[in-house]
Amino acid sequence: MTKPKRIFIVGHTGAGKSLLGETLAKKLGWQFIDANPDLERYIGRNLHEILGKQGEAAFHQCEAEIISHYLGKEHFVMILEQGVITTEKNRKLLSSEFVVYAKVSTSVQMTRWQSGRIPLLPIHDLKSFLDKQHMERDSLFEEVATLTIESTSLEDSVNKVIKALEE
Repeated sequence: MTKPKRIFIVGHTGAGKSLLGETLAKKLGWQFIDANPDLERYIGRNLHEILGKQGEAAFHQCEAEIISHYLGKEHFVMILEQGVITTEKNRKLLSSEFVVYAKVSTSVQMTRWQSGRIPLLPIHDLKSFLDKQHMERDSLFEEVATLTIESTSLEDSVNKVIKALEE
């Protein structure tokens, strides 16, 4: 296997993608790119509610254009918005890339959410909301992942990615 020259990090909100991406890029001496607009998280509604059907399609097209643009570049670590894997086009774009799935449990997400790391949304049953997202998206993250890492210590996660890059 040729050593990867690009790393894409995917996962649910609260998985630590930003911290992992920034730390990994710094350790590798690569550029860090945050392509994670967090639109749903900050507004508190899903994309369909925010943008309507055409707007959601346009948003996912924009994500595909960002990924496509960077496929011709090297030496970067990019974190992606959690919904990026919901379209087949984006999963196909990522399928031949080095993709790290930062896996996180609902309980860890809730702890991080309640400690103020993630802006609060007007959601009445947070656990049900997060469980539903896991049910809908976990298998899609696994489908595109080259490497899946559990949400553990930052140092362990970075070392696992670097070890996988060298194999």
